[in-house]
Amino acid sequence: MSRTAYEARGISQVYKKGKQRVRANDDISLTVGEGEILGVLGPNGAGKSTLIKQLVGQLKPTEGEVLFFGRDVLQQTRTVAEYVAYFSQEPHVLSVLRAHEALAFTGRLRGMDAREASRQAHELLARFGMADMENKFLKQLSGGQKRLVGIGTALIGNSPVLILDEPTNELDPKNRRLVWQMIQEHNRAGATVILVTHNVLEAEQVVDRVAVINHGRLLAIDSVAKLKRQVDQRLKFMITVEVGRREETETALRPWGIVQEAGENRLRVLVDKRNAGELLDFIIRHTELPIEEYAVTPPSLEDVYFHIDEASAVREAMNA
Repeated sequence: MSRTAYEARGISQVYKKGKQRVRANDDISLTVGEGEILGVLGPNGAGKSTLIKQLVGQLKPTEGEVLFFGRDVLQQTRTVAEYVAYFSQEPHVLSVLRAHEALAFTGRLRGMDAREASRQAHELLARFGMADMENKFLKQLSGGQKRLVGIGTALIGNSPVLILDEPTNELDPKNRRLVWQMIQEHNRAGATVILVTHNVLEAEQVVDRVAVINHGRLLAIDSVAKLKRQVDQRLKFMITVEVGRREETETALRPWGIVQEAGENRLRVLVDKRNAGELLDFIIRHTELPIEEYAVTPPSLEDVYFHIDEASAVREAMNA
């Protein structure tokens, strides 16, 4: 049985904004098992980054406590710094260094000898396709290249715990796939990974469990399979409509299920499996609808997220 790497016990973070008190997160309790990959999902401003900063000891919770292998994070900041590699969304603090220097220097800070730190730095840059850029200053690199070097600073030294906040932002599809692959490699080698991401579809292929957060609250946490069962009786219709005619199509489809905007001219319709045939027949018969194409698929982790968030909104409205 694996140990618990992290445990959050009823943590909240309250900020003063003028005369108001704003809760960035609210009574969150969760555990992260040693060796698992936990995905943390939620929209901008949901409280995800606040939670991560509490886990690494950068923020002292207003209420509650965070335990790292059974001990309060704030009482063992040196141990957390030694064992946890943290990649944040904030600007790179090593921007005055060259790419190889930034990686090797980070390795040295993690206790590696100079030769091994330099070897791993060369290896990471080659893996990122940046071997010819190792002597460039970070400020000379593109946003995606800087992000890859930042991810490299989290991976160098093979820390037993990785906490990654939106690691694949600004990356092209090829490099996003590479980063997910490298994260999985470190996990297979024993690393515990906490992964904040907006990219629900890609994260679904990587994570063991998912924590869904919005409005500072933990709405759900479970395995992908168990969360999917919450919407398993529904099918997803992805519908492309003529530009400028999305709203009228949304109105026509609303009686059949939950209709969500998926883009400027795209709709996502979640329909009970028992009614899917009727909706399909409705679309086929009503040729006047401005529907250019449609596809029917089982629910994904993204659909689970929308389902949980909508259910939470309904509960809030009923309790208001």
